[in-house]
Amino acid sequence: MKLHHGDWQAVICPEQGAAFSSLQWRGRDILVPTPAGARHPGSYGAFWMLPWANRLDAGRIAGHAMPINRAAEGTAIHGLARDRPWEVVSAAPDQVVLQQRLTFTPFDYTARLTVLLDVHGVLMEMILRYEGAASAPYGMGWHPWFTRSSATSLHLNATQRANHTARGLPASLTPCTGIAADEAGLIGLDNFFAGWDGVARLITPAGIITLTATGDFAAGVQVYAPPAQPVICVEPVSHMPDAPNRPALAAAAPMRLLAMGQSLRGTIRLTVA
Repeated sequence: MKLHHGDWQAVICPEQGAAFSSLQWRGRDILVPTPAGARHPGSYGAFWMLPWANRLDAGRIAGHAMPINRAAEGTAIHGLARDRPWEVVSAAPDQVVLQQRLTFTPFDYTARLTVLLDVHGVLMEMILRYEGAASAPYGMGWHPWFTRSSATSLHLNATQRANHTARGLPASLTPCTGIAADEAGLIGLDNFFAGWDGVARLITPAGIITLTATGDFAAGVQVYAPPAQPVICVEPVSHMPDAPNRPALAAAAPMRLLAMGQSLRGTIRLTVA
């Protein structure tokens, strides 16, 4: 599904987790473009994480075990929504509204996503509504893949950084001021930052990308810059990785316990200059 407005063009794949296949500004790739014939999710485009974001140790949550999809780590990673189709509720040249209804114990939710291209850039709104009877913990996030090069730098404000284990799970929190780093200072990061103010600036050859998150998306940000790939992910998330299994550590950014009819809600705005 193609969207366009002014300088912006996007391709979204409702049948592949509502993933962004591409996002361009003035003909320049803002996200790593999807290789021809590739399916989502992958290390390109962008995908949605819900009803939890990033890792769960052994898949444990609310007395249940989610499917382990990172076998080497023994974790369930990035939720359930990215592997399932979304329904198109409405569409226009510059906007699409998508919906996903999912029941997978203990989760029972309706997610509604609006993506709008306008004169300012890209605006995304997610509403994740719990439909079940008993309360359950919920979370969500967005996982974009941006190209990383020697010309890349990232700037964001935060108050705490989670130090992680070899399995990518948070182990402790350290006070910090955020990130102001070029590529050399970014390589190897796979860390959660709490006390984030909801704004991140990524300086790239394509332009200065500003990501602004509100609501539950502004609870924290995960930054991932693997040494073996020239990419960087700046992920607005509603909670710390493995939050249900580390309640004391995750008090800085816990998952939300939702009762029937309650929702997580947030927006993400992307602009380029």
